[in-house]
Amino acid sequence: MVEMSCMEHDKYAAGSQFVTHTMGRVLEKFGLESSPINTKGYETLLDLVENTKGDSFDLYYGLFMYNQNSLEQIERLDMAFESIKKDLFGRLHQVYRKQLFGDNGEMKRNTRLPQKLLGDGSLIQTPLDNVRKDES
Repeated sequence: MVEMSCMEHDKYAAGSQFVTHTMGRVLEKFGLESSPINTKGYETLLDLVENTKGDSFDLYYGLFMYNQNSLEQIERLDMAFESIKKDLFGRLHQVYRKQLFGDNGEMKRNTRLPQKLLGDGSLIQTPLDNVRKDES
């Protein structure tokens, strides 16, 4: 037993028990399955699912319903997941940009340039330094 106030207990319980049960339930719904190439980390996740799925939903719901810190933990988990997605898609955008524009940000030669017509209808070539990067 550790002596602490009720407020401290609820804070720690939300940060450990509620988060543990939430992740276990999320991973169970995600459908983790053992494979021939499991890593130790993946085995730990499988153990987490096994450890939490045996507990009743009433226990989990009680951790949520009667601890005001649990909602904050759900919001923090959601923000963390969104941040990771943003990092992944941000990198994907950088890769895509390099494929379009090359390493130094300039348009590749085979990109079509905008054409302009003179008053008599004849075409003039637009110099590269006059072309905006966002036009195609």
